[in-house]
Amino acid sequence: MIKTMQAGKQILSGDMIQKRKELGSKMSILYVHDQGASITKTDGRIVVRKEREILEDLPAKDIERIVVFGNAHITTPAMRFFLERGIDVSLLSYGGRYKGRLQPEFCKDAELRRIQYRQSCSKKTCLHVSKAIVTGKLKNMEFFLKRQKKHTRQVTQALKTIQSGISSVSAASEIDSVRGYEGSSAAQYYKALSSLFTEDYRFERRTHYPPRDKTNALLSLGYTLLYNTFYSIINVVGFDPYLGFYHQVRHGHASLASDLMEEFRAIIVDSTVLLLVNKGEITSEDFVEKQERIVIGKDGLKRFLTRYENKLHSEILHPVQKIHLSYYQCLVAQVRHFARVVSGKERNYTPFVIS
Repeated sequence: MIKTMQAGKQILSGDMIQKRKELGSKMSILYVHDQGASITKTDGRIVVRKEREILEDLPAKDIERIVVFGNAHITTPAMRFFLERGIDVSLLSYGGRYKGRLQPEFCKDAELRRIQYRQSCSKKTCLHVSKAIVTGKLKNMEFFLKRQKKHTRQVTQALKTIQSGISSVSAASEIDSVRGYEGSSAAQYYKALSSLFTEDYRFERRTHYPPRDKTNALLSLGYTLLYNTFYSIINVVGFDPYLGFYHQVRHGHASLASDLMEEFRAIIVDSTVLLLVNKGEITSEDFVEKQERIVIGKDGLKRFLTRYENKLHSEILHPVQKIHLSYYQCLVAQVRHFARVVSGKERNYTPFVIS
C-alpha cells in the first residue's frame, strides 16, 4: 500500500521512497532505499518499482537529484535521461557509505577550473582558505555546544579547547599547524558530543568506516549525505570537486567537498543526530550488525532522511546577507561566495558562522 503524507514541506510517498521539495522550487530529491527496486523512465515519468508494485511515479522534469542506497537497478533509458538533464545520481552502500555516482557532464565553462588549479598551488591562498574554514568549523562547534541545555564536564573542557584552537588557528603560519589545532579541538568536541546523548548512545571516540557503534553509524551517514550535497553544488558552480585547498588530495576523494562542508558538520548533521536519538525517534531496534559494523535498518533510515531533509530546508537568517534562507540555500550561497573569492571578484573567504 502506498501512502502519502504532508509533514511541513516534506513529502513522503511510497513505503521505501522519499522525495523532498526544494524551498521555492518544484525540483525534488529522490531517495531510493528499497532493496531490489528498479528505476525506469516511462512516458516522461520516473517510475520506481519492486517486482510488480509501483512504489513511486514522478514527473521526470521535477527531479533534481537521486540518492540510491544499496541494490537498485537503473535502466539504460533512465540513465541516459539523467545524464542529458544533468541529474546527479549518488550511489551509496545500504549502510550509507559513498560508492560512486552517475555524473552528468562537467560545467562547460573551464575558466573557473583553470583559476582553481592555479590558486590551489599558492601556499598563501591555501593557508588563508584553510584558516577561514577551520575557524568557521570551530566557531560553529562552539555555538552548537553552548546552545545545549545540558552542560557536562566534557562540554566545559571542549569549549576551552575550541576557544584556544580558534586563537591558535588565527596565528598559524602553516597548514599542518591548522590541521593540528583542528584535530585537538575535534577530539575534545566529540567527547563533549558523546556526553550529550542518552547513555546507550555515548561513544568512546569518532570512528569512520566501519562505524563501531550506533551513534558513529548515524554521524557517518549524515556526513556522507552532506558531502554528496556539496559535491553536486560544486559541480554545478563549475569547480573541480577533487581539488581542495585544505584537505590533502587523494585518489577518489572530492577534497573540495570535504573543505566546504566543514563549517556545516555540527550545525546540520550533529544537531540532527542528537535530536533523533534524544527524542527517541531512533532506537536500538533500528540497527543491525553486518560484518563487524553497525548499519541503520530501513525504518530508521526513513526517519533519518526525513529529519536530515527537514534540517536542510529549515530557514535561518544568513549571517552575512541578513536574509532568511534555507540551510540548503546557504550551502549554495557559500560555494558561490567561494567561487567569487577564487576568481578574484571578492577578496577574502568568509566562513559561514552562526552566532
